[in-house]
Amino acid sequence: MARKLKGKIGNKGLKGALLRHQAKVKLVKNIENKQNHELRKKNSNSNSKKVKRNQELQKVSKEIFIPFEKDETLMLCGEGDFSFAKSIVEQRYIRVENLIITSYDNSVNELKLKYPHTFEENYQFLKDLGIPIFFQIDVTKLVKSFKMSKNNTWFKIVNRLGDHKWGNKPLQNVLFNFPHNGKGVKDQDRNIREHQELVFAFFQNTLQFFNLINTKVQNDALRYTQGYDINENNPQTKNLTSEGYGNIILSVFDGEPYDSWQIKLLARKSGLTLSRSNKFQWENFPEYSHRRTNSEQDTTKPAKERGARFYIFSKYVSSSSKRNRKNTNGSDSDSE
Repeated sequence: MARKLKGKIGNKGLKGALLRHQAKVKLVKNIENKQNHELRKKNSNSNSKKVKRNQELQKVSKEIFIPFEKDETLMLCGEGDFSFAKSIVEQRYIRVENLIITSYDNSVNELKLKYPHTFEENYQFLKDLGIPIFFQIDVTKLVKSFKMSKNNTWFKIVNRLGDHKWGNKPLQNVLFNFPHNGKGVKDQDRNIREHQELVFAFFQNTLQFFNLINTKVQNDALRYTQGYDINENNPQTKNLTSEGYGNIILSVFDGEPYDSWQIKLLARKSGLTLSRSNKFQWENFPEYSHRRTNSEQDTTKPAKERGARFYIFSKYVSSSSKRNRKNTNGSDSDSE
């Protein structure tokens, strides 16, 4: 170990020069230590912020996301073995008196043959609760499928079924889980095109369906309230536009060929806008078993291992239309 030199830095000669050199080295080292300390502190803060951010993201991702509210009305389209319908009832995500279930298949017997191990139990559970269930409902021809007419109105049709009478409630949400036409088309381009046609027709028909059903409800409500708009304060007309359009909810798998369906573009072409989107959280629906459209077999890869999303679409309403609607109903918002 070298002997520490004594003396003053200002001294002349070799001893003074050596002292000055040592002082300079010490100063540089102190500066480096300070800089390293600041850098470690900065990195530590940065890492803690990243950790905090990741924790927040994990917390958000763990929050239960259900694309409709419990007190809202909901119609399920294209139900398979009815396990999704059973799940949202058992998990209490929806009131039984606010739910309507539809199937594309012709009858109970047909579904028993298609889903021999799962359908009957699910169906009986829902039927015992008095939930209206309709068969032979084509999402691309809703009005025609329900055989709606001037004399055979929606409210007459739906109130004929179920112990819990639907009454004069509007329809706020229509949900179609994992659209599929049931065809095993190997031609990828044709497969994509046919499913685009299915989704596009579903969008257009649902808008027509909303308008036809809900306009009457809103007109009746306006007459009852002497012209005052009750949409914003009435939970039964929440999320409805002045024309009676509600939310159209779609669940779709991630990846191809589903990404190529371009459902957001199809929605825009139908006059819809994306209100919200979220990961399909399979764990929220423990009773739900996604099946193939044409059989009880699971898909090639178990559904719960596949990424999927919910998309909530609503009718696009321009800002000017919203202002006009407020002014028509007596609001003086422009005067502020």
